[in-house]
Amino acid sequence: MAVLQKIRNRAGIFVIIFVGVALFLFIIDPTTFQGLFNQKDTSVAEINGDDVDYKEFQEFYDNHREFLLVAQRKSNLDSEEDQRIREQAWNDVLQKYLMEPYFDEVGLSVSDAELEDLLYGSNIHYVILQNFTNQQTGQVDTAQIRSFFEKAGDDPGYTVIAEYWKNIIKKDRLSTKYNNMVGKGFYTPKKMAEMDYFEKNNMFDFEYVYRPYKAIADEDVKIADSDLKAYYDEHQYMFMEDKASRDIEYVVFNIIPSAEDTVATLDEVKDLYTEFTSLEGGYIDFANRYTEYKSPETFIGEEGLPAGLPEGFFNMPVGTNSDIILDNNLFYFTKIVEEGQRPDSVMASHILLVPNDSVPIEVCREKADSLLALVKKGEDFALLAVMNSEDPGSKSQGGDLGWFTDGMMVKEFNEACFTNKPGDVIIAETQFGVHIIKIADQTKPRKKVKLATLNKEIHFSDRTSNYYFSQASSFAAENTTAKQFDEAIVKGKLVKRIASKLGELDNQISGIEDAREIVRWVYGAETKKGDISTVFNFTDKYIVAKVSAIREKGVLPLEDVKETIEPIVLKNKKAEILIADFNKDIAAKSDMSAIAAKYNTEVDTLNNISFSSFSLPGVGIEPNVNAVVSNIEINKISQPVKGNNGVFVIKVYNATKAPEKTDFSAEQLGVMRNQASQVYKIFESVEKTANISDFRAKYF
Repeated sequence: MAVLQKIRNRAGIFVIIFVGVALFLFIIDPTTFQGLFNQKDTSVAEINGDDVDYKEFQEFYDNHREFLLVAQRKSNLDSEEDQRIREQAWNDVLQKYLMEPYFDEVGLSVSDAELEDLLYGSNIHYVILQNFTNQQTGQVDTAQIRSFFEKAGDDPGYTVIAEYWKNIIKKDRLSTKYNNMVGKGFYTPKKMAEMDYFEKNNMFDFEYVYRPYKAIADEDVKIADSDLKAYYDEHQYMFMEDKASRDIEYVVFNIIPSAEDTVATLDEVKDLYTEFTSLEGGYIDFANRYTEYKSPETFIGEEGLPAGLPEGFFNMPVGTNSDIILDNNLFYFTKIVEEGQRPDSVMASHILLVPNDSVPIEVCREKADSLLALVKKGEDFALLAVMNSEDPGSKSQGGDLGWFTDGMMVKEFNEACFTNKPGDVIIAETQFGVHIIKIADQTKPRKKVKLATLNKEIHFSDRTSNYYFSQASSFAAENTTAKQFDEAIVKGKLVKRIASKLGELDNQISGIEDAREIVRWVYGAETKKGDISTVFNFTDKYIVAKVSAIREKGVLPLEDVKETIEPIVLKNKKAEILIADFNKDIAAKSDMSAIAAKYNTEVDTLNNISFSSFSLPGVGIEPNVNAVVSNIEINKISQPVKGNNGVFVIKVYNATKAPEKTDFSAEQLGVMRNQASQVYKIFESVEKTANISDFRAKYF
């Protein structure tokens, strides 16, 4: 009965727990469980045990991206620029987690007063100097710089630029302070300075007999696998990889337009030509509407005509049409729509007035009229530009834009500069705002023409693309091993291409516009050395690849470094033979002449060689020879010296000691300066010793 009662008591507890859990499951949001059990890892890296969240990386990325867009007046970035600022963001992450703890540890900071001094004080930072230095005078107007930063908050674009500059200047200043502090910590004892002095100034004259390694034929030296293994085991430090990498070999199946594709393109161009030649106007608009590659609407000289036009076309009257011309892979035709006398280049200055939400275009126009009136009354244009222009690129230069060629500027600005004459001051409106332009100089006008050109590239059809895809697919399906892949290339007389040392984040392979998909495959968890890919599809080609090498971070396998080790082991084997020969000669007490005669060579002489001599004239870089020469007894033949290029026996016949001195302060300072000059390697050293796990490949 006691046992039964215990069961009843426990059953009550079980019921309570069961009901409680049921109620909990009823009221809780199912996504909460997903969040609890399927939390997504958003780490972009782990550095010395600290997780770096993707959001943090993104903040650094956004900072660089926003600056670049504003500074270059772009709405988007190309893939190369995007890749570059991703690397900048990664460097920011490394700087924060690797170096900033050291800065904090020693109490480094940049005060507001110090930052002002770097912006527009007596120690202006190079970032500011390169943006505000007058290119003609070399002068910097600190008042103008101060005004820029004080007023930057009034314009969102200038705010982005100003804050970005402040941020990078602060970071650079902290790094400089830390490097300087470390540099100041180097010390060279007097004895080391004394040693350095004598190593550089004790001079020796010596004779030598030299036998190069090439004196022994490679085929006369036998190398066993055990020799390679022994060298590898003793020198693994030489074969360390800082980062994982991969090699691939690949075959490209370029999609080449067929004869049918060419005829189809030509028929399309013929129809457009018929319509074009029947027009009574609007030739440029028609050409721009249907052309594949739009030409700039600018005047050109005879040297700028498209390739393939008949001789004398430049001198044909306005209205002349060309025939349909094939230029490489492009059909085109053109028409002379205008001619005139124009300079090739113009030198001009401008004042830019930019409308915004609080300053409408009408206000800019009124202000432009007022400034134009002031210029005509004799006011200095450069001074007015410094005070009024909103173009940060030219404002500090008094609005000076230097020389520019026809068509380089936006259309309205360009026409104002190339249709007026030197000395004219005019107003023009562009997409950027209202410009007051002063033309300073022009090259001599000459005849130019404006063309209306329509072109069409010969593109491959779907049928042609499918044909090459079929070829690539057959190649991939029939050659699924590394051996089959290599044999098929030889049999089919295909071109094997190689891409070496691909990093996990790489997206560029020479000749391939975006290789990210290939790199992802190469670094896939299931991908092994010798694996053959499926077909990779690109805009104008198909690719099949083979993984030819996989290197992980750390010591490379012996197989991967055999080709590097073999010539070293071969040289060492030859050195053993040459040293053994020389040892017999020394044991036989042969003199230098006898040793040279035995090997059908000569006794050579070198003078004024010191321990610190970088290179031996006529021989090359041989530090072992320098070391022996500086330390052996006069007129005594040395033991054989193994060098970089061969084996030597040496006899010093004269030594000139450096002048005695007691003050080595100059040498001390020189050595310390040389040591301090290496502080720029601090970051590299810290990065090498840090424990960094890079997960960026998950996101890009």
